[in-house]
Amino acid sequence: MNDNRSVQRCLAVLRGFRGGPGQSLTALSKAVDLPHSTVLRLLNTLQGEGYVRKEGTLWSLTPQLLEIGFAALANTGVNEFIQSSLQELANRCNGTVNIGEKSRDEVIIIARASSDGERRKIVVVNLRVGSSLPRDSALYSALDLPEDEWAIARYPDRRVTTVGIPLFNGPSRRLSLGLSVNDDEYPMARIETELVAGLRTERERIRSLMRLGEM
Repeated sequence: MNDNRSVQRCLAVLRGFRGGPGQSLTALSKAVDLPHSTVLRLLNTLQGEGYVRKEGTLWSLTPQLLEIGFAALANTGVNEFIQSSLQELANRCNGTVNIGEKSRDEVIIIARASSDGERRKIVVVNLRVGSSLPRDSALYSALDLPEDEWAIARYPDRRVTTVGIPLFNGPSRRLSLGLSVNDDEYPMARIETELVAGLRTERERIRSLMRLGEM
Protein backbone atom coordinates (compact mmCIF):
# COMPACT_ATOMS: atom_id res chain seq x y z
CA MET A 1 0.00 0.00 0.00
CA ASN A 2 1.55 3.32 -1.02
CA ASP A 3 1.71 6.20 1.45
CA ASN A 4 -0.89 8.34 -0.33
CA ARG A 5 -3.40 5.51 -0.38
CA SER A 6 -2.73 4.79 3.29
CA VAL A 7 -3.47 8.40 4.22
CA GLN A 8 -6.68 8.38 2.18
CA ARG A 9 -7.85 5.19 3.84
CA CYS A 10 -6.92 6.45 7.30
CA LEU A 11 -8.96 9.60 6.76
CA ALA A 12 -11.86 7.50 5.50
CA VAL A 13 -11.77 5.48 8.73
CA LEU A 14 -11.84 8.68 10.81
CA ARG A 15 -14.85 9.88 8.83
CA GLY A 16 -16.49 6.55 9.57
CA PHE A 17 -16.94 7.71 13.18
CA ARG A 18 -19.53 10.26 12.08
CA GLY A 19 -22.10 7.69 13.09
CA GLY A 20 -21.07 8.22 16.70
CA PRO A 21 -18.84 6.54 19.29
CA GLY A 22 -18.70 2.84 19.89
CA GLN A 23 -18.18 1.62 16.32
CA SER A 24 -17.45 -2.05 15.70
CA LEU A 25 -14.78 -3.20 13.27
CA THR A 26 -17.51 -4.65 11.06
CA ALA A 27 -19.47 -1.39 10.99
CA LEU A 28 -16.39 0.68 10.17
CA SER A 29 -15.31 -1.73 7.45
CA LYS A 30 -18.74 -1.52 5.88
CA ALA A 31 -18.84 2.28 6.18
CA VAL A 32 -15.52 2.77 4.39
CA ASP A 33 -15.82 -0.28 2.10
CA LEU A 34 -12.48 -1.75 3.12
CA PRO A 35 -11.46 -5.23 4.33
CA HIS A 36 -11.49 -5.89 8.06
CA SER A 37 -7.74 -6.47 8.06
CA THR A 38 -7.01 -3.09 6.46
CA VAL A 39 -9.30 -1.20 8.82
CA LEU A 40 -7.88 -3.01 11.85
CA ARG A 41 -4.33 -2.11 10.81
CA LEU A 42 -5.31 1.55 10.47
CA LEU A 43 -7.16 1.54 13.79
CA ASN A 44 -4.15 0.05 15.56
CA THR A 45 -1.95 2.79 14.09
CA LEU A 46 -4.40 5.49 15.18
CA GLN A 47 -4.60 3.92 18.63
CA GLY A 48 -0.84 4.01 18.90
CA GLU A 49 -0.90 7.73 18.11
CA GLY A 50 -3.63 8.30 20.70
CA TYR A 51 -6.45 9.25 18.31
CA VAL A 52 -8.74 6.26 18.88
CA ARG A 53 -9.35 3.87 21.74
CA LYS A 54 -10.83 0.39 22.00
CA GLU A 55 -13.28 -0.67 24.71
CA GLY A 56 -14.15 -4.34 24.42
CA THR A 57 -14.96 -4.83 20.74
CA LEU A 58 -15.92 -1.21 20.05
CA TRP A 59 -13.77 1.69 18.83
CA SER A 60 -14.16 5.42 19.56
CA LEU A 61 -12.30 8.63 18.84
CA THR A 62 -10.35 10.22 21.70
CA PRO A 63 -10.25 13.90 22.76
CA GLN A 64 -6.71 14.10 21.36
CA LEU A 65 -8.26 14.43 17.90
CA LEU A 66 -9.58 17.82 19.05
CA GLU A 67 -6.04 19.15 18.61
CA ILE A 68 -6.47 18.75 14.87
CA GLY A 69 -10.00 20.10 15.01
CA PHE A 70 -8.97 23.26 16.86
CA ALA A 71 -6.08 23.77 14.46
CA ALA A 72 -8.53 23.49 11.55
CA LEU A 73 -10.89 26.02 13.16
CA ALA A 74 -8.00 28.42 13.69
CA ASN A 75 -7.33 28.28 9.95
CA THR A 76 -10.91 29.09 8.87
CA GLY A 77 -10.36 32.81 9.38
CA VAL A 78 -13.27 33.08 11.81
CA ASN A 79 -12.36 35.23 14.81
CA GLU A 80 -14.21 36.80 17.74
CA PHE A 81 -15.18 39.85 15.67
CA ILE A 82 -16.82 37.72 12.99
CA GLN A 83 -18.56 35.62 15.63
CA SER A 84 -19.86 38.79 17.29
CA SER A 85 -21.15 40.06 13.95
CA LEU A 86 -22.96 36.79 13.30
CA GLN A 87 -24.46 36.90 16.78
CA GLU A 88 -25.82 40.40 16.20
CA LEU A 89 -27.57 39.27 13.01
CA ALA A 90 -28.96 36.15 14.70
CA ASN A 91 -30.35 38.23 17.57
CA ARG A 92 -31.81 40.82 15.22
CA CYS A 93 -33.67 38.19 13.20
CA ASN A 94 -34.34 35.80 16.10
CA GLY A 95 -32.78 33.00 14.08
CA THR A 96 -29.58 31.10 13.40
CA VAL A 97 -26.73 32.24 11.14
CA ASN A 98 -24.16 29.91 9.58
CA ILE A 99 -21.04 30.29 7.48
CA GLY A 100 -20.42 27.18 5.38
CA GLU A 101 -17.40 26.00 3.44
CA LYS A 102 -17.56 23.55 0.54
CA SER A 103 -15.99 20.15 1.18
CA ARG A 104 -16.38 17.47 -1.47
CA ASP A 105 -20.13 17.03 -2.03
CA GLU A 106 -21.27 18.76 1.16
CA VAL A 107 -20.90 22.02 3.04
CA ILE A 108 -19.27 22.18 6.47
CA ILE A 109 -20.44 24.71 9.06
CA ILE A 110 -17.35 26.70 10.12
CA ALA A 111 -19.15 29.39 12.15
CA ARG A 112 -22.58 29.49 13.78
CA ALA A 113 -24.60 31.82 15.98
CA SER A 114 -28.12 31.46 17.35
CA SER A 115 -30.44 33.89 19.10
CA ASP A 116 -31.45 33.23 22.70
CA GLY A 117 -34.89 32.19 21.52
CA GLU A 118 -33.48 29.61 19.13
CA ARG A 119 -31.10 28.20 21.74
CA ARG A 120 -34.02 27.64 24.12
CA LYS A 121 -35.91 25.53 21.58
CA ILE A 122 -35.67 21.78 21.43
CA VAL A 123 -34.22 21.41 17.94
CA VAL A 124 -34.72 18.14 16.10
CA VAL A 125 -31.67 18.65 13.88
CA ASN A 126 -28.69 19.06 16.20
CA LEU A 127 -26.24 21.15 14.15
CA ARG A 128 -23.01 22.72 15.37
CA VAL A 129 -19.68 23.97 14.04
CA GLY A 130 -18.18 21.03 12.16
CA SER A 131 -21.54 19.59 11.11
CA SER A 132 -22.07 18.94 7.41
CA LEU A 133 -25.12 19.77 5.31
CA PRO A 134 -26.14 18.04 2.06
CA ARG A 135 -26.48 19.36 -1.47
CA ASP A 136 -30.17 20.20 -1.07
CA SER A 137 -29.50 22.66 1.77
CA ALA A 138 -29.62 26.40 1.10
CA LEU A 139 -26.10 26.77 2.49
CA TYR A 140 -24.77 24.34 -0.11
CA SER A 141 -26.92 25.60 -2.97
CA ALA A 142 -25.64 29.15 -2.44
CA LEU A 143 -21.97 28.19 -2.85
CA ASP A 144 -21.87 28.48 -6.64
CA LEU A 145 -24.52 31.14 -7.20
CA PRO A 146 -23.82 34.52 -8.80
CA GLU A 147 -23.41 37.22 -6.17
CA ASP A 148 -26.84 38.77 -6.74
CA GLU A 149 -28.76 35.48 -6.38
CA TRP A 150 -29.87 33.56 -3.31
CA ALA A 151 -31.01 30.05 -2.37
CA ILE A 152 -33.88 28.96 -0.17
CA ALA A 153 -34.81 25.72 1.59
CA ARG A 154 -38.06 25.22 3.49
CA TYR A 155 -38.71 22.70 6.25
CA PRO A 156 -42.50 22.65 6.85
CA ASP A 157 -42.29 19.98 9.55
CA ARG A 158 -40.24 22.37 11.71
CA ARG A 159 -41.78 25.56 10.29
CA VAL A 160 -38.30 26.81 9.43
CA THR A 161 -36.99 28.51 6.29
CA THR A 162 -33.31 28.89 5.46
CA VAL A 163 -31.90 31.47 3.06
CA GLY A 164 -28.36 31.29 1.70
CA ILE A 165 -26.14 33.61 -0.34
CA PRO A 166 -22.62 33.16 -1.74
CA LEU A 167 -19.95 34.63 0.52
CA PHE A 168 -16.70 33.92 -1.32
CA ASN A 169 -15.65 31.91 -4.35
CA GLY A 170 -11.89 31.60 -4.75
CA PRO A 171 -9.44 29.13 -6.26
CA SER A 172 -9.00 27.17 -3.03
CA ARG A 173 -12.18 27.77 -1.02
CA ARG A 174 -15.88 28.44 -1.48
CA LEU A 175 -17.94 29.96 1.32
CA SER A 176 -21.61 30.71 1.79
CA LEU A 177 -23.68 32.58 4.36
CA GLY A 178 -27.04 31.29 5.59
CA LEU A 179 -29.84 32.40 7.90
CA SER A 180 -32.59 30.18 9.32
CA VAL A 181 -35.77 31.74 10.73
CA ASN A 182 -39.18 30.68 12.00
CA ASP A 183 -42.01 30.71 9.44
CA ASP A 184 -44.42 32.19 11.98
CA GLU A 185 -42.27 35.34 12.19
CA TYR A 186 -41.09 35.55 8.59
CA PRO A 187 -43.57 34.96 5.77
CA MET A 188 -42.14 34.89 2.26
CA ALA A 189 -42.64 38.62 1.72
CA ARG A 190 -40.42 39.47 4.69
CA ILE A 191 -37.82 36.92 3.64
CA GLU A 192 -37.42 38.56 0.25
CA THR A 193 -37.49 42.16 1.46
CA GLU A 194 -35.66 41.90 4.79
CA LEU A 195 -33.61 38.76 5.24
CA VAL A 196 -31.84 38.68 1.88
CA ALA A 197 -30.97 42.37 2.21
CA GLY A 198 -29.69 41.79 5.73
CA LEU A 199 -27.54 38.87 4.60
CA ARG A 200 -26.00 40.94 1.82
CA THR A 201 -25.10 43.68 4.27
CA GLU A 202 -23.60 41.12 6.63
CA ARG A 203 -21.65 39.59 3.74
CA GLU A 204 -19.71 42.80 3.15
CA ARG A 205 -18.87 43.07 6.83
CA ILE A 206 -17.68 39.47 7.03
CA ARG A 207 -15.56 39.80 3.89
CA SER A 208 -13.85 42.78 5.40
CA LEU A 209 -13.27 41.02 8.72
CA MET A 210 -12.00 37.86 7.02
CA ARG A 211 -10.00 39.91 4.49
CA LEU A 212 -11.71 38.09 1.64
CA GLY A 213 -11.33 39.58 -1.83
CA GLU A 214 -14.18 40.52 -4.07
CA MET A 215 -15.93 37.64 -5.80
